[in-house]
Amino acid sequence: MLAAPRKYGYALYVGLNALFFLVLAVGYGVGSPQNPRILYLVLLFALCSTSVIDLDGLNARYILLAIFLGFYFVYFGVQDLTNLFNGISVAEYEGALSLTEEVILVGQLLLILGYRFAVSVGNPVGRVRSSSDWSLRSVLTVGIVLWVVGIAATYYWYFFVVTDKTLEGTRGIASLGQWASSGLVLAEMLQPLGILLIAYGWRSTKSRMLLLILMLILAAQVLCGFVIDIKGMAFTAASLVIVTMMLTDGRIPKAWIVGVIVFIYLTFPVFQAYRAVVTGNGVARTEVLANLGKTLEKVFEATDRVNSGRGRAQTFLERLSLKASVQMIVNGTANGIPYQRGYTLTPILSAFIPRILWSDKPDIPTGRIVNRVFHVTDQDETYISPSHLGEMYWNFGWLGVLVGMTTVGGLCGLVARANLAECRTVTRLLIFVTTVEMLIHGFEGAVAGTYVVWLRSIAAVGLLHLIFARTRVTGGSASPSTSTQENTSRKLFEGDRLYPNLLR
Repeated sequence: MLAAPRKYGYALYVGLNALFFLVLAVGYGVGSPQNPRILYLVLLFALCSTSVIDLDGLNARYILLAIFLGFYFVYFGVQDLTNLFNGISVAEYEGALSLTEEVILVGQLLLILGYRFAVSVGNPVGRVRSSSDWSLRSVLTVGIVLWVVGIAATYYWYFFVVTDKTLEGTRGIASLGQWASSGLVLAEMLQPLGILLIAYGWRSTKSRMLLLILMLILAAQVLCGFVIDIKGMAFTAASLVIVTMMLTDGRIPKAWIVGVIVFIYLTFPVFQAYRAVVTGNGVARTEVLANLGKTLEKVFEATDRVNSGRGRAQTFLERLSLKASVQMIVNGTANGIPYQRGYTLTPILSAFIPRILWSDKPDIPTGRIVNRVFHVTDQDETYISPSHLGEMYWNFGWLGVLVGMTTVGGLCGLVARANLAECRTVTRLLIFVTTVEMLIHGFEGAVAGTYVVWLRSIAAVGLLHLIFARTRVTGGSASPSTSTQENTSRKLFEGDRLYPNLLR
């Protein structure tokens, strides 16, 4: 059954790489930098585009690999590509490939091999599966409750506990106690799960009422993310909806993607200006919310000044680039900075031991350690993201890259075995999207923090499945039609009378 996808996949792979080579030629002709990273970009894109060879659907076995490799190129290639077009020379690299670029490429290859091995071993394609799913009543009730609890916990935490980003503004944490602080952090984690459930209910029923509720939720996320100065909260919610649509429908939601790109392009400079003129001066968030109109006026006035000139804030793509952090770690360890030997990874071992039961549970602030050890800034509280690849190298050198990136690929491959093309259920969707959000989008952060949250989230999804999954669902082939999936979902929900108007 893979013959047809591979037949066209190889042709698409060759075509994409030929097109990318032409793009590089145009960029070199336009920019003419002295040290273009041509070979590195060619190899990086050649590996990233391998996902199209076996891509068997937008919600099937190889979609996680395609998403991961897409992010990988953004993390490690887009900045060099824009430098090529802008004629920016990269003086710190010597030769065709630097040691940093070798680490990035080898890590990428191991990721691909680990994923493909995990997907292919003992996983026959097209087998009929039988699983259980949630009712519409459970989906909507739990989704709305989780989002309300999550947004309320977020509001309380950032408006009354951590009132601003200064050291003085974080002193409220000590007054909460371990039970309250742990409960608030856990409640905040429920917010994205709530959005996913509501989005799943909308795609399964095509209800206009649910779409309206979802749009109101996205607007609330943007407002809250803006005031507390967390761009991820503002932008991630819409991304979760897009991924949900792609995985449930098996199609690319082009209108939503274009809308989100335009939204980020227009609002990202505003968020940057807000950070510079408001949160950078220690203004309390309650004061911002009380004077939102004046705050917006001040931010719009400062937008051009903050986002232009030599001292401008980073652009969206510059913020996503991780190559510099990996280079810093590779060069630093080559010049005497000691390897961590697994120290920053140890919190993973105690992921399911709550701090309430282990009061001396180690808390390793990896980002702050990176800042201090590599002398990035003079402020000890500043967090510098090492990226998962950089942290793996920082712990064990090449051995860390070999074992770490193969393991990451293998974990994503194991998740992909339970894909939505073979059987579409709420639980599979939650596991898939949680993996995309935390292991792929979260690849920029610290390893331990990301994987601890991922493990706990997967455990929470499993618990929710045991409680709410009741309706039996029979899976079909690896690539069922979208209309068949939609009809199946509607039939499952037709007997649910708690929200009859939402199905219209």
